[in-house]
Amino acid sequence: MTSLLGITLFVLALMLAIFLHEGGHFATAKLFGMKVERFFLGFGPTVWSFRRGETEYGIKALPLGGFCKIAGMSPYESDANFLEEDRSSRRGRGGEPDGGGVAAPPRPEPDPTPPERQFRNKPAWQRSVVLAAGSITHFLVAILLTWIVLVAIGIGTGQATTTIERTVSLDGGAPSPAQIGGLQSGDQIVAIAGNEVATFEELREALKLQGGKEITVEYVRDGEQRSTTVTPVDQGGRGFLGFAPGEETRRVGVLAAIPESGKLFWDTTVATVKGLGGFVTGLADRVNAPEPSAAGGAGGGGQVGDGGPIGIVGITRLAGQAVANNQWAIFVAILIQLNIVVGVFNLLPLPPMDGGYLAFVLWQVVTRREVDLRKVVPVAALIVGLLVMLTVGLVWLDITNPVPYPFR
Repeated sequence: MTSLLGITLFVLALMLAIFLHEGGHFATAKLFGMKVERFFLGFGPTVWSFRRGETEYGIKALPLGGFCKIAGMSPYESDANFLEEDRSSRRGRGGEPDGGGVAAPPRPEPDPTPPERQFRNKPAWQRSVVLAAGSITHFLVAILLTWIVLVAIGIGTGQATTTIERTVSLDGGAPSPAQIGGLQSGDQIVAIAGNEVATFEELREALKLQGGKEITVEYVRDGEQRSTTVTPVDQGGRGFLGFAPGEETRRVGVLAAIPESGKLFWDTTVATVKGLGGFVTGLADRVNAPEPSAAGGAGGGGQVGDGGPIGIVGITRLAGQAVANNQWAIFVAILIQLNIVVGVFNLLPLPPMDGGYLAFVLWQVVTRREVDLRKVVPVAALIVGLLVMLTVGLVWLDITNPVPYPFR
């Protein structure tokens, strides 16, 4: 089951992440005195825009990202963002024929922006900060969300509790004793056959030798203590009710959560980088994934394959299912992972990623030579084309071979 509320919240969070990413570029460029000409969400034709001061703000038709155009990022085109520029605006800007009738290379167009406010004339460290600011913003959001989870929601300790996470069917799909007895997700079992239980181990101990016997199970639902009569299935001398236990959570103090959130962020980032290294293998696993097995008597759920990439449709569905299952910590964890993945991906040394242009700045510092961005545009266009194909392919996999909800 997927929650419309969860999907809506996830889409809003995704749009906010894009806004903050471009806002990072915008804020740092302004801080260093650069002229920001355009700040837009989306690509393609302009849907709505307005101008305030020297900057035009607006929304474009394709909500696939955004851009912050800073004056002087390219000496060869008035707009270096080839994804955004209207092709019609480039008519008449090509080279003029020379004496032999051959078109000369296009000339750099004069930029009315004062040289000291142009991106390319700023110190390398300032340009690097502006380029990295988008990813840094994602990382800061991830750290903040991790801190919120630690303080307000808590994280799992790995210890099972007597609270029912969900009931499960028996092998073959037959209803389990818990389902027959009316037990539900969220019920807290407090006694088995008259024996009080406070921990999951005590619950398991109380079910010993109860297989095939009719017993009373006492539980608490919405603050009210209730009871039901069930007959546990005999599994090797141990009674089996048929439910997956909830996990004990631990909250952390406001100050103690600061270093712990940093550590969790670092661990997740390292795992993300390793996951990118196994991207191709993971993609093959998605394409050739076996059919998910039905939950058996132990209640196991399908798992996401290690390193298996998921498209935006799949991520949105998982976020909606997390909210539908009232697993808000999982929902926030998805947002944390998304921000880290986007932040790391944007730092890859490939144009048109921020990391690609960071690599150009480093090249200029080391070699004292400026990169000819005219030669970069075809490479960037090829990479964008490959990314579009990958995105479409992942969406197709999300629809035709969806990843089973793994957060049980």
